[in-house]
Amino acid sequence: MRAVKVFAGSVAIYALTWGYAAEAQAPASPPSEVSTQADQWLKQMSTYLGSANEFTFHADIVFDHVLPSGQKLQYMASEELALQRPGHLYVQWTGDLGNRQFWYDGKSVTLYDPATPFYGSEQAPADIDAMLDKVEGQLGFTPPLSDLLYRDAYKAVQGNVQYGVDLGVTTINGRSCRSLAFAGKDVDWQIWIDTGPQLIPCKLVITYKAQPAQPQFSAVFTDWNFAPRIAEPVFSPRLPPGVEKIPFTPASTTAQAK
Repeated sequence: MRAVKVFAGSVAIYALTWGYAAEAQAPASPPSEVSTQADQWLKQMSTYLGSANEFTFHADIVFDHVLPSGQKLQYMASEELALQRPGHLYVQWTGDLGNRQFWYDGKSVTLYDPATPFYGSEQAPADIDAMLDKVEGQLGFTPPLSDLLYRDAYKAVQGNVQYGVDLGVTTINGRSCRSLAFAGKDVDWQIWIDTGPQLIPCKLVITYKAQPAQPQFSAVFTDWNFAPRIAEPVFSPRLPPGVEKIPFTPASTTAQAK
């Protein structure tokens, strides 16, 4: 799984950061020992999300921050997301370590931290999949939970999976959800998928086991809406007067600095 990219990496607008930096990974072995049921549930969820032309959701997030001493500190955040295919996305992140807003209007991406007088903006491809590939590969970050936004989320998440198992059905926030666990070389993750009729994620937990102290990231999803009324201006940047545009640091530069 490209799970390190579910949570945004280094944003590189000078002081702006948004989560864990994505680590360079060696090619993983082909998937093996993944149960047929677990694989089918993941494919079905991917097909359901990928077939939707628009949706919104809310996510309550808990994540670890590891101090140089090795101590893990836990923080909370919430995310509001609105998507319209082929080329519109808005993400609002509100958390203990700061807030972020991300806009994509089919022509450009814009990232803003309300705690600073700066914002970053860059031209982007005309569809969401290509845009996500560009911001990850060239700009060095991704919006949180972005793997779920691809037309083919299955392809985005299963690449580094080595093991997978179906753990059965449990209840999350009153919803019956199928629990699946997957393991990879650098990342382990568990996802709960609503048993229907909407095959949507109920919860996601990621363990970054290649990083010191193995920090975790978890998201509980609510308020999925596949027929939202989203006004067009939602996807256009709304910036206060006087903020200064500054460049993104290219991903290659960020990697060299690390």
